[in-house]
Amino acid sequence: MQAMEPLRYAQSAHVPFAPERMFDLVADVERYPEFLGEYRSVRIVGRSGDTCRVEQVVGFGPLDLALDAVATLQRPDSIVVHSNHALLGELVIAWAFVPAGSATRIDFRLTLAPSSAFAAGIAGHVLGRYAPRTLQAFAERATQLYGRDASAD
Repeated sequence: MQAMEPLRYAQSAHVPFAPERMFDLVADVERYPEFLGEYRSVRIVGRSGDTCRVEQVVGFGPLDLALDAVATLQRPDSIVVHSNHALLGELVIAWAFVPAGSATRIDFRLTLAPSSAFAAGIAGHVLGRYAPRTLQAFAERATQLYGRDASAD
């Protein structure tokens, strides 16, 4: 079987909060279901140093996918998440938190190497619909938690 070309998505945004605050917000995976509608459940099942193992159920319409992931957290600079799913293939999500004056530039990168043409079709639909909303959801959550005044950082 021929390997599928990886699907890639990248987006950056500036937010008026310190990198540490944005890192902590993204690292708080168990709260994702509160503001990211596609996350049905998330649970940290193990920690070792700067790495944690996460079990999550992500839903896209009628399709729920159980994913096991390993996240490497380098506070306050980056978070990299690796997951492998029988249907969707290898998933890598990379977050970078770059100081930008009193704000932060967040770089969000997602790479998915689907296991088949069928999986590539599903993944392409999911990425196109949900990935572009991710950074906006985190920016809105940060404003909700921290307020609009970044000087409190």
